[in-house]
Amino acid sequence: MEQLPQNDLNTESHREDDPVTSTSPQISVSEFSCHCCYDILVNPTTLNCGHSFCRHCLALWWASSKKTECPECRDKWEGFPKVNILLRDAIEKLFPDAIRMRVEDIQQNNDIIQSLAAFQKYGSDQIPFAPHTGRAPQQRGGGFFSGVLTALTGVAVVLLVYHWSSKESEHDLLVHKAVARWTAEEVVLWLEQLGPWASLYRDRFLSERVNGRLLLTLTEEDFSRAPYSIENSIHRRAILMELEQVKALGVKPPQNLWEYKAVNPGRSLFLLYALKSSPRLGLLYLYLFDYTDTFLPFIHTICPLQEGGSSEDIITRLLDLREPTWKQWREFLVKYSFLPYQLIAEFAWDWLEVHYWTSRFLIVNAMLLSVLELFSFWRIWSRSELKTVPQRMWSHFWKVSTQGLFVAMFWPLIPQFVCNCLFYWALYFNPIINIDLVVKEVRRLETQVL
Repeated sequence: MEQLPQNDLNTESHREDDPVTSTSPQISVSEFSCHCCYDILVNPTTLNCGHSFCRHCLALWWASSKKTECPECRDKWEGFPKVNILLRDAIEKLFPDAIRMRVEDIQQNNDIIQSLAAFQKYGSDQIPFAPHTGRAPQQRGGGFFSGVLTALTGVAVVLLVYHWSSKESEHDLLVHKAVARWTAEEVVLWLEQLGPWASLYRDRFLSERVNGRLLLTLTEEDFSRAPYSIENSIHRRAILMELEQVKALGVKPPQNLWEYKAVNPGRSLFLLYALKSSPRLGLLYLYLFDYTDTFLPFIHTICPLQEGGSSEDIITRLLDLREPTWKQWREFLVKYSFLPYQLIAEFAWDWLEVHYWTSRFLIVNAMLLSVLELFSFWRIWSRSELKTVPQRMWSHFWKVSTQGLFVAMFWPLIPQFVCNCLFYWALYFNPIINIDLVVKEVRRLETQVL
């Protein structure tokens, strides 16, 4: 048998040990070049159209064009492009030296690093909203809540349509009815809304058939004598002070959420969305433009002067609202700065007896919004973006102010039915949306940790 020369033997041995030449001697770097930089693919990212690019090239393309489309064929991609792991491993195994040199060059380019960071942040923000694919979704928590949200939305729309078509509007409330036209039953309703203690005198007012006209003539001396016999001086004072407000306004002053909404539909909708999206600016608005009627009762409710006081102390404090003390301001400013949604939750907690379910929705929503705010601060901290906080605050302030001005300008043109839909959506449906968002944030955090 003819023996091969020694040089030929060495060549054959080298070919067997070299995976590139043993599988396909014709494979070269040009076969794995990016069509953006025309260099070897680094972290190749394959789009829906099938084209692959270096991940940093795709990030630079996205940063400059702000388009979610293929740089070559202009076909839009869906979801967020991911690294083609199989192709990446094959290239790194075939051309390790070329990949190492390219990676070193990329790491020294600040523009590429910033573009990759921005691109990855964009992808993280897009993950909860990625469209469904043909594969079964993995670890998705939004399906159930989205279904519940859709069902509740349909029910709410049906109820609002019925409410609007049947003419059972908020104008039937006592806040829109002159006190002189009140019936005896309506006077008793007004009395009972002063507090649980007022039920002690319900039968006395009913037996005397006190209507609105008679109510306007009653004095403190009348209340202290038979047949009313209100011996408690604090109770008499509470009734008289509320009666003075009724005389001054000619109608019943709003004492709960629904009456406030009936009297101030635009402001109630504005405050609901402002306190939800920007609680600090919303409370600042109350301080600057609605101090006496809204802000003072708010701060005295969430930061009371005394803890565990009697019911008479609470009644006196809410009837005669004085300027907050330094202790109240200190407690308020600490919560205002770090836990603004807790202020709203504490205020809603105080109204549990009046608004049983609504207060619970507000408390749950405030807790969820606090969690989402903590997640936002965590993202800023983890990405070392603390320097961008002033710019973010200014952009947020400008955005909220512009939206508020826009709503104020076009408020008279918005139908009441649309306003009711927006109001009840923010009140009852936002907690369900926020539960879904919290679940997604937790899962995103778990993914980053893993």
